Amino acid sequence: MLALTPVLRAHGVTVDAWAVPVAAVTAAGAAILPDVDHAHATPARSLGPVSAGLAWCVGKLSGGHRNGTHSFVGLAAFTGLSFWLTQVGGLPLGLFLSFLFAIAAAALRVNMVRATVGHTLLCLVMGAMLVRGAVLDSFPVEVVPWAVATGVTVHLLGDMATVQGCPLFWPVHRHRYNYLALSTDHAVERWVVGPALTLAAAWLVVTLAGGVDVIGPALHTTWRTVRSLVPG
Repeated sequence: MLALTPVLRAHGVTVDAWAVPVAAVTAAGAAILPDVDHAHATPARSLGPVSAGLAWCVGKLSGGHRNGTHSFVGLAAFTGLSFWLTQVGGLPLGLFLSFLFAIAAAALRVNMVRATVGHTLLCLVMGAMLVRGAVLDSFPVEVVPWAVATGVTVHLLGDMATVQGCPLFWPVHRHRYNYLALSTDHAVERWVVGPALTLAAAWLVVTLAGGVDVIGPALHTTWRTVRSLVPG
């Protein structure tokens, strides 16, 4: 996979130390993003009533759980939305990144703040920090669509391992494709499948960016940026 790094650079994607944590967090959240069509799934619970309302709307537009958002149309829509937001930048992009951060944290069962309001505010602050990083350290926004596409693809591959499968050619053809017939219940999806997809997506983008050799510089760059945001 290391050979793919020049390919990304050839398409205008900056692959450096700062791109790694951005891509990892983005892909980790995007690996759960297709479930935004379900009012009781992780994305709907990640930011309280705001994300719950969003999930309700998406579910209505996409035909319910595991339909439009779990198809090639959904993959294109999520990727296209993320690309558009990178062009807009600023607050909209920051809110999107904070939403993905919240999803990833929820999928990994990381309750950084017990109170829902506190958790929501913390995630929004993280998004604002990422936007602030654009000014401080050449924030590589062009990596976001690639990371979103990677995360969503990992999610589809994971769901295709279950008996429910995915309607890849929705809405033209509603046949559900799967290569395995694993049966999962809500507990397994919440405690096993969700965290596994999140970690797999994050690992994949780190590998694409250069493997373990970039982790040290990535952590150093992230820490330096965080320190620059703290007054004093």
